[in-house]
Amino acid sequence: MARKQLFVVTAEVAAELNRGVIVAKQLKLVASNARALALRAGGSAAGFHPITDSIDELVSLTLEVSNSINTKAQHLSHIATSSVRSYSVLKHFEAVYQRSQDAEFIHSLDAAHSRCQQETLRLDQSFSQGSEELSSMLNSLYDELRVALIISTLLSVEASQVEEQFKGQLNTIAQNVQQAAESIREHVLQSLQLFSLFDKERHEIKSAI
Repeated sequence: MARKQLFVVTAEVAAELNRGVIVAKQLKLVASNARALALRAGGSAAGFHPITDSIDELVSLTLEVSNSINTKAQHLSHIATSSVRSYSVLKHFEAVYQRSQDAEFIHSLDAAHSRCQQETLRLDQSFSQGSEELSSMLNSLYDELRVALIISTLLSVEASQVEEQFKGQLNTIAQNVQQAAESIREHVLQSLQLFSLFDKERHEIKSAI
């Protein structure tokens, strides 16, 4: 039961990030269109080129970090599952010690009990470290995506300076960038919320053992 619950949450995190990746790829196409339109607009749209380069960099960052987060989330799910199992075994040891404390050979379990304690501690430490790293990556990505909102504002400013025939199209591109950035940030925020649920779920499972 624990394994299913933890892996389901991990899959949901991956699904949210994948939706953000899809939007990011669409944003890359928007940047390409902006670059092509800026070439047609000539010198008055020269400011668009470095801005569209920034969009490409942001898209690359989103794709790279999302992939890394998914890999880490899957690994963390395996650690959490192993931690729950190890904790369950440790509780069984403690129950046996409690029921059979006067048994003649009870201390023959000491070595195995000690190994289980050490493994449980190691897994808990690994989970805590991995949890902090993953949460930090998600928060960093969420913060980085604020840059896209600034980019959309810069695009709007640049659009106001181009020839009239290109203003409408470039303003539309600026709006598309803003909408895409907000959409990606929302998916990352959902991933953060799901990850909080993942951590909570693990603790609830351990508490129920």
